[in-house]
Amino acid sequence: MKKIKFLTAIAVGALAVGATATLTSCGGFEGVMIWGPIEHQELYLAAVDAFKKANPEFTAEVRYAGSGDAGAYAAMAIDPQNGGSIVTFPNDQLINLKRIGALAPLSTENTLWIKENNDSTACEAGKISEKYYAYPISADNGYVLTYNADAFKDTAVWDSTTQDLKAGYTFRDLYTALDERGAQTGHEKWANGLAIWPEGSAWYESGMFFGTGGDYSVTYDDKGVQTSASCNFNGDIGTKATRCMVNSFTNTDGSINKHFMYTDDSNPAYNDTVTKYINESDTEAMKTPLAAIVTWNNGALKKGWGENYRATVLPTLEDKAEFYGAANQGDGIKYTWKTFAGFKLMGVNPFSTFASKSEENLSMLHKLAKYLSDSEVSLARFKATSLGPSNKTAQKDAAVQADKFLKALSTQYNLNDGQGCRVQDPTPSAYWTPIATYGKGLFDAVQNGTKGTYDTIANVKRALNQLQADIQSTTK
Repeated sequence: MKKIKFLTAIAVGALAVGATATLTSCGGFEGVMIWGPIEHQELYLAAVDAFKKANPEFTAEVRYAGSGDAGAYAAMAIDPQNGGSIVTFPNDQLINLKRIGALAPLSTENTLWIKENNDSTACEAGKISEKYYAYPISADNGYVLTYNADAFKDTAVWDSTTQDLKAGYTFRDLYTALDERGAQTGHEKWANGLAIWPEGSAWYESGMFFGTGGDYSVTYDDKGVQTSASCNFNGDIGTKATRCMVNSFTNTDGSINKHFMYTDDSNPAYNDTVTKYINESDTEAMKTPLAAIVTWNNGALKKGWGENYRATVLPTLEDKAEFYGAANQGDGIKYTWKTFAGFKLMGVNPFSTFASKSEENLSMLHKLAKYLSDSEVSLARFKATSLGPSNKTAQKDAAVQADKFLKALSTQYNLNDGQGCRVQDPTPSAYWTPIATYGKGLFDAVQNGTKGTYDTIANVKRALNQLQADIQSTTK
């Protein structure tokens, strides 16, 4: 894999905000609806006000709904005609959005524009066959370890020269360091600190399978319909990944380490866990304060930890889990946990009420999408939300260059000559759901001593065969 030329962070004063109504659908509304994360609402509406001043011929009412990014396809699939006129989404949803007709292809002129102004890999993330269907807005959709430096300073895992965690550290190193730090006067709170990753989230689990040699592929026809899927997550690759997972949250006797807390995408959601466990006003949470978490570019952590906020490459994986007994515990070989390299894109929906009225309206939406993805708004978006820009001019900004998360992600991407990541392709739910189920079932079995599925390597291999069969099932 070639090295991924990476980005960094954002700054620029916020623009004045126009009036808005936040909706979940566009039924009956004939103006322009922008779909994006709800935390971006103020930013985008302010940018629209500036766009209108520069383009007085654009007089349409603009509203905003928090239906973009992760939920874009699910919301759009209900009814593209009543969907957003402009929508932001992760690149793995590109095929699905195109399949239902919700993405207008870029003109030759606009294609040249995105290539001139954006990271090349981000541009390619919006390409299907020879056509481009989206304007890149970010190139930071991956994960690394973010941590509170105060929890690990002056411990065996701390490198005083680099002022970072030592190269090759593992989760068990973090757990030992929290015990060590918690025994020091003035730092007792870290004795029960948390160092976690979302064990039940397929986005994170996948990286362990990739790290031990696994991979997957999905093919689509010209209409964007999935025709096949394949992966190699079973056999030795899967058992190694499974032992790495178990090793990441257990003690040497196979019990769950007290510094680990299970999270997934919903129950409990790791984003909600972050919000709760960095809140110093939450008495219950501060009994077990968050010390470190494998996660995306989460602005709440930067705000909550302040000067102690740090980010670094992912923990090293170790193929050894005493839970499976001496004969099957693994050989202790270490692996690089791979992050996903994903991108956020912005598309124009030609089926939307506003776009379908005229070619002029559709052209205006493309013009607005270009503006919202250009350098000025990219920097404003970075300042407001820490989203790392794909725009090349924005990437040169001093604040972007200095951003700790983006620097760590760039380093992670380029580990082992570009092998520290796996570029995220368009991926169906038939991929994500089985992996999430596997991770949750594995943790529950280890925690509760459940027999029959994950308690022996033979049972693990059967579960992995089922996991692979589920992933390879074709979902139309």
